[in-house]
Amino acid sequence: MNKFSKPPLTHKEKKKRAEAFLNFIECQNNTILNKNFKKEPVKTLYLRAPESFCNDIKEIMVLTGLSMNAVCLELLRPAIKRKLREIKNDLI
Repeated sequence: MNKFSKPPLTHKEKKKRAEAFLNFIECQNNTILNKNFKKEPVKTLYLRAPESFCNDIKEIMVLTGLSMNAVCLELLRPAIKRKLREIKNDLI
């Protein structure tokens, strides 16, 4: 099987991708500058999860360039907040 199944990018395609990348970074930098970050204490957390979860997370890492920790936190945080809100509402 040939590794190089795709033809190389044309100069126009390379330029288009470079502009998209630079626009993304500029947009990200503007977002970061407008946020006030506070550092929270960190606690190590070990999870036992199915191997398919790990494979999916690794695929997300490759596609996004984020670390495993960042991917997991991004995926878990909304669900944790929602569950906590539900529990608090049930107690009231």
